[in-house]
Formats: sequence, C-alpha cells, structure tokens
Amino acid sequence: MFSQSLPTPPASINMPFAPTSSDLPPHDSPTIALVHPTAEEKARTWKLNGSSWRGQLSLDAYLCREEHLASQPFCRDEGMSFWILVDTASTGSSRAILASCESFRKRALIKRPGKDVQEVVSHGIGSVFCNPEYRGRGYARRMMNELAKHLDGWQQKGGEKAYFTVLYSDIGKDFYSKSGWRAFPSRHIALHPLIEDSKISIFNDELPVADPLHPEQLTELCKDDEIALCNTLAKPRADKTVISVALIPDEKVIRWHHAREEFVANELLGKSPEIKGAIVQGEKGHRVWCLWTRTFGSEKIGNTMNILRLVIEGEVEELEESGLTSSRDGLEESHRWQVLAATSVIQSACFEAARWGMNDVQLWNPTPLTVLAAKKIDPCTEIVERVDESIASLRWHGPELDSTTELAWIGNEKYGWC
Repeated sequence: MFSQSLPTPPASINMPFAPTSSDLPPHDSPTIALVHPTAEEKARTWKLNGSSWRGQLSLDAYLCREEHLASQPFCRDEGMSFWILVDTASTGSSRAILASCESFRKRALIKRPGKDVQEVVSHGIGSVFCNPEYRGRGYARRMMNELAKHLDGWQQKGGEKAYFTVLYSDIGKDFYSKSGWRAFPSRHIALHPLIEDSKISIFNDELPVADPLHPEQLTELCKDDEIALCNTLAKPRADKTVISVALIPDEKVIRWHHAREEFVANELLGKSPEIKGAIVQGEKGHRVWCLWTRTFGSEKIGNTMNILRLVIEGEVEELEESGLTSSRDGLEESHRWQVLAATSVIQSACFEAARWGMNDVQLWNPTPLTVLAAKKIDPCTEIVERVDESIASLRWHGPELDSTTELAWIGNEKYGWC
C-alpha cells in the first residue's frame, strides 16, 4: 500500500530491442564512454537492475521507491548523479546500456599529518550493475575505470582534486581493488531480537534507561556528532604518518536511510516506523546513543535491523580490546558506565527488532567497548569478518602516498553505505 505522500508508480517502460553481444564493440573501444543517462535511460536502468534488487517489492513499487529516494534532500541539487556506459557510435533513443551506477556527493573530513582537520567533498558509489546479457565482456571494469577518472574532480571546488571515494562491494574484495578501491575492515557483530519482557540479562537492574529517539531529535544529535567526529580526527596521533578520513553522518544522510526503510515498510506492512534509535541521556559529552534502520531484504535473505551509527561520547579511541575485560573490576568507572549505557541502547535495538520481525541486529566495525556491551546481552557474541558482501572499499584520489603513510577510516559504520 502506498502512502499518499509518495510518488505514484511510473508508467510501464517499454524496453527497446537489446543488441546481442556480437553487435557490440569490445570493452576497450574508443567509442565507449561513461555519460549521464536521459530520463528514459535512467528509468530503463532501474527496470533492469530492479529485477535483481527489488527484494520483496513488486517491480512497480521498486521503481517508485527509486524515484522517492532520488527526491530526498540528500540527493537534491545534484547530490546524486547517474552514470551509464554506452557506445557513443550508437544513435537514437535505443542505445544499449552496457553498465550503470550512481554516485552520491558526501560531506567528509580529512586529517593529514601537520594539518588541521579539513572538510572535503567525497563520493559514494552505489547500484553498480551490468546487463546480464553483456556480462563477461569487461564493460563493468571499463565503467569503474572511467568513473574513477570522472570522480577525480567531480563537483570539486576551484578545480581541486578529490581526496577519496568509497563503495561497498557485494562481489568480494578483488574486483573493485583492480580499479583502485582498496578493501578496508568490514566486520560486524550480530545479535538476536529480544522480546522486551524477557529479562535477558542479569545486568538489567543496573543498566541506565535508554529512551527512544524520534525524527525531530535527529537535527541536534547529528550536529553534535559531527562536532565530536571532527574533534576525534583532530586529536594528535602517536603515529605521525597516518592520514585519517571520515564520512560525516549528517542529518541528510541519516534521513535518506530512514526514507528507504519507511517506504518499504509502508509498502510491505502498511505502516512506517516512528522510532529511529535509542539514547541514554546526560550532559553533552556524556551521552550514548545509536541510530538504526530496518533493512527489508528478500524473502530468502530476510530482514535486518542495522545500527547506522553508535555514539559513545568521550570514548577513548586508543583503547585496545586486549586491555579490557567484562568484569566489574576490569574497567575504569567511566568506561564501565559507557559499556552499560551502550548495552542499554543496543538492547533497545534488539527489542525494536523483535517488534518489527527482523532476523537480527547488526553493528558494523564495533569498538572494543561496543563488543563488551554486546557480550553483556549475549556472551557468545563474535566479530564476523565479511568476505563477500558489503565490503567497505576506499579509493585514494589525493596526492601519491609514500610507503610509510597509512590511511585510517574513522567511523566506518553502516551510515556510510549507499
């Protein structure tokens, strides 16, 4: 069922005659180019990839969702760009779409040795797709190589060069690395949904209360988070050869994720979720909160409650897991309270997951304190290293790095996904 505020499904798209592989030029042909699609080609692209990615949605609902997401504030004013690989020697409106993708302009931070933290323009790449009829001919690789060149200066001010771009691979680590996107740590922990009155933890009596977060609270929290993230990058590092980068979890990004879950929930269940996270209140600098989104997968894969961002204000980045224990005496009092507060907000996510029929709750690249919090809920919690899906990958476009310089991706969490 569609909400009246959502766009109506587009009219049926007549797919033009598709050239056979033998009619198409090789991937290294000089007539092949990466261009922006016409409106008709954009719709045709969505129809092609919708057959693979619509999940539990009908194809018409999937097309409508893509229009809805493209209209969000995060995507307006050229925040979202569409790309297709075509043979420019082909004329007319029926030229074959050899491969396609989207890019999203993202606010980001970078901290170079000896420099102040700088806000820069980065891009995230999503919806990489090659027509199944044309696969195995090198078109997807050609598209990514061409895209890398375009994104070097795409939407940069004053002719500057981009510092980095990101993508999330669902085909392992190798394919995109050959075009320059290096795989970064892609780990997560997963917890089972919990019925709220199940009293699942002996720590319940001492957990601080976590209040639900609603959409109207996002503006202030996202601003506070951005300031804190900037301060984290600004802290001196013992290793002087590290360049730290981070995508900013600003309000537009978070609301884009929420627009996605609201559309699909409304379509599948006839209702939209109102609770967007949980927070343990306190003075600024001493709060803990998380923001989440419900991801409705295919019937085969199932649904997941993804924690977009977990914030422990005042968390010490340098804490090593080997130096922490879950015992009462193994943590300094401030760290112990942070673990209990994080336990409370993660537990709230588990409760909400049960109410919405999610299969599990996932949190990407957890910190040592977060792992301890999860283990209070389920002592068997383990960190999973993803090898095939949602592999966080980063391409450095900036000045050449010497052999001693390392890149650190701060805040590599689900909010950065696109």
